Formats: sequence, C-alpha cells, structure tokens
Amino acid sequence: MQTTSVKKIDNRHSEWKSLLGFYKDELEVFKNRLAEVVEKNTSKETMQMAEHFQNQFIIQAENIDILLHDINEHLHLLANNIQQHGGHANKDQMLTRDLLRSGVEKEQEIFRQIKTEFMRFLSKVM
Repeated sequence: MQTTSVKKIDNRHSEWKSLLGFYKDELEVFKNRLAEVVEKNTSKETMQMAEHFQNQFIIQAENIDILLHDINEHLHLLANNIQQHGGHANKDQMLTRDLLRSGVEKEQEIFRQIKTEFMRFLSKVM
C-alpha cells in the first residue's frame, strides 16, 4: 500500500467547508429575494422563472449538503488513516481528496452561473 506524508497534504477542507457554507447562506438570501419578487409580480412568465430558480436553489442546497457530508467523512477517514500509518495517508485518501476538490470546483461554477442568471432575472422584474 502506497502512502504519502501528512506534510504533503495541504488541508483545504476548512476552506471548502467555509465556501460551501457561504454558498448555502447566499442561496437562502436568494430564496428570500425570490419570495419578495413573487409577492409583487405574479405574471405567468415571472412565476415560471421563479419556479425554475426555486428548483435550482433546492438542488444546489442539496448538492452542498452532500459535499459537506463527504468532506466531513473524508476528514474523519483521513485522520484515522494518518493515525494508523504513522503520519502518512493512504494514496486512495488523496484520490478521494482530489475528487472532493473537483466537486467543490464544479459547485463553484454552477453557483456562479445560477447567481448570474438570477441577478439578470431580478434586474428584469424589479
């Protein structure tokens, strides 16, 4: 079994968790803003777009929850692995970390797209 020194592991987990927490908070702000828009504008087009955004916000919040769970689980497994192998992590744990990083990066891009689209929508209906 190949391992890598714990010194080579840059701990981005906390950064990821903070970023995802921020996105989740932003989604709540977006939901509240959407509710305000729906109260003031009940046109069919606005309601369709509101439903679209509501669904997107729900999906992204669920994806964030999954990522946060996976990050926490990975931290737990990584800590156990390092403890069992005298300060070294199994290479498989590093591959998992790379997958998590990729997932966070994907979520960042999706969040940016949704935010941009939502801001355009708000500018049209406000």
